[in-house]
Amino acid sequence: MLEIEKWSREETYNTMMELLYSFNYMWFLMEGWVAANFPEKRESEEFMKLGEQFGAYQAKRLEKTITEPVSGIDRVASFLKRSHWNAFEDIRLDKLSEKELRMRTVGCTTQKAAKRWGMEYYACGDAGLRLRTGFVTRVDPSAAVRRVFTPPDERPPDVPEDVSCEWIITIE
Repeated sequence: MLEIEKWSREETYNTMMELLYSFNYMWFLMEGWVAANFPEKRESEEFMKLGEQFGAYQAKRLEKTITEPVSGIDRVASFLKRSHWNAFEDIRLDKLSEKELRMRTVGCTTQKAAKRWGMEYYACGDAGLRLRTGFVTRVDPSAAVRRVFTPPDERPPDVPEDVSCEWIITIE
């Protein structure tokens, strides 16, 4: 077991971030392997279901970290603030109403990496929708996610240039 009780806050933080990056890298290796060896499976329902299950499992684990009494869309936002999205990315959460939340990624590191790897973009829309759906429905079963845009979709005119993707989360 990691002896984090003996570590400084900085050492604990750095270790946890490096572990997160390692797990994230493994996800991309696995996804690349599937695309290379079973290209017909990359967009399959079975593969998309894995992302949804991961989202739900992540939210389930994060339940242990939510100590304040929050409900509704504020509860969803509280979980998202602890999620892998917020660990890796500049996530902007804007409460649009008591039942609606906008989630934007600014300067997505995955999109930047795709360009470094010679890709025009990383197509994350379908898988991203399933991952977010699994996550938010675990937090609130009445929640739904709508993709506003992801690469290569055309950016809506009212969305700033530095925003890489946008999602709307609603609850009943």
